[in-house]
Amino acid sequence: MARHHPRTIIRRDHPRRALVVRALFIVVLAGLLVSAFLLGHRTGLITHVPINDGSDDFRARVIELETRAELDKRALITLMESLANSRGVVTELEGELAFYREVMAPEELAEGVRLRMPRFIATADPLRWRYELVVQQGRPAENRFIGELRLRLQGTVLEQLEVLNLTDLDERLAREPLPINFRYFQRFEGEILLPPGFTPERVEVDVVLRKPKQKSVSVAHDWSEVMVYTS
Repeated sequence: MARHHPRTIIRRDHPRRALVVRALFIVVLAGLLVSAFLLGHRTGLITHVPINDGSDDFRARVIELETRAELDKRALITLMESLANSRGVVTELEGELAFYREVMAPEELAEGVRLRMPRFIATADPLRWRYELVVQQGRPAENRFIGELRLRLQGTVLEQLEVLNLTDLDERLAREPLPINFRYFQRFEGEILLPPGFTPERVEVDVVLRKPKQKSVSVAHDWSEVMVYTS
């Protein structure tokens, strides 16, 4: 009986080639993976749809409400300022009306000319005062009153008595007395600047008439009676 001899197959093994093949395989696989990732990322950027959860609309609504509230606030401030100005105008008109009623009050009218109490209104500057003087006729008549008005402030400087004329304290008068020429009444307004150290104590007013007949009228008031402080 013949013996069976196994076949021997001899293969050549190249270690370097195997390493190269494996390296190429890994590089190709990595390249495919990177390409797939980049393609997917690019596609995702292109096809990305922003998600609207309503926050933009809510934010826009909040901004709208804040803007409307700010406008309402400004409108309210403007309205309050207008009301304050209106009250000031009404108060001024009421004061004027009361003045005219007082000037023409029958129970206070007398013959001849009459001097109302002068008013000296304080300002922010303690040496500067605004003044108001009113001279009026007494009982209604057709006569015009023509003449001049003079005013003096009596006070002290370093405990020394001193008398100052209105014409020296109000630079707009140019040292001339106030001219009188009216039928019913005449109002004088101006501003005086007191010299430093002068303390007013008394106000004296003289009216010297030439028409309808020559006549002089004089009044005097303590400074405390004529000075006015406003808020």
